Amino acid sequence: MLELYLFINPLGSTCYHAEQNILKLVELSKSKIRFKFVPLLNINSISSIMSSYGIDACDLKKRNQISQVLFRSAIDYKAAMFQGTKRGRKFLMTIQQEIHENHRDYTDELVLESAEKSRLDVEMFLADRQSDLAVKCFKQDQKLAADLKVQTHPTLVVYNLAGYDCGFSIKDCDSLEALEDLLLSNDPKDFICDDARGALKKNLHTNLHPLFKQK
Repeated sequence: MLELYLFINPLGSTCYHAEQNILKLVELSKSKIRFKFVPLLNINSISSIMSSYGIDACDLKKRNQISQVLFRSAIDYKAAMFQGTKRGRKFLMTIQQEIHENHRDYTDELVLESAEKSRLDVEMFLADRQSDLAVKCFKQDQKLAADLKVQTHPTLVVYNLAGYDCGFSIKDCDSLEALEDLLLSNDPKDFICDDARGALKKNLHTNLHPLFKQK
């Protein structure tokens, strides 16, 4: 069974589309796929966001503001996940849809509205989003990213790919066609070069590299 870990910016438009691609892949696959969306927050990811919006990397006030909003959104996502993976994912993508399609800001009003739409127990969610456990789970996600050498989003980590006994990390995984070729093919090696880099053909060719073997 394929295992996928998609490392995301919880509020990013590119990550939102990458999440949608993963959901489409799961629908298209004849085999079961286990997947998880993992929030990523580090210096590189924050700098990338600032660059995409044309914000001066030396603007510490803006950097802190962005960091705080992203941290809050990641903690809220982890709190929603306490009530089930599907509801947590629904909460995340409801917020992303409102931000990117309806041009809303990340506010407590939007968070509460999304919690209700996702059929969360709102009282429990409001308590969990202030809990030490949510912060602990977030820190575990950052450790996982560090262990897998993930530094940017969206990055997809794949395990149990046919013909390989190691995991692969794919950066900037926003092409549904290329992901279909790699993940749903009967022989993924048809789409992977045999050079020393193990690089993917098509538009992911510079972004695939083997990780450590699974135990």
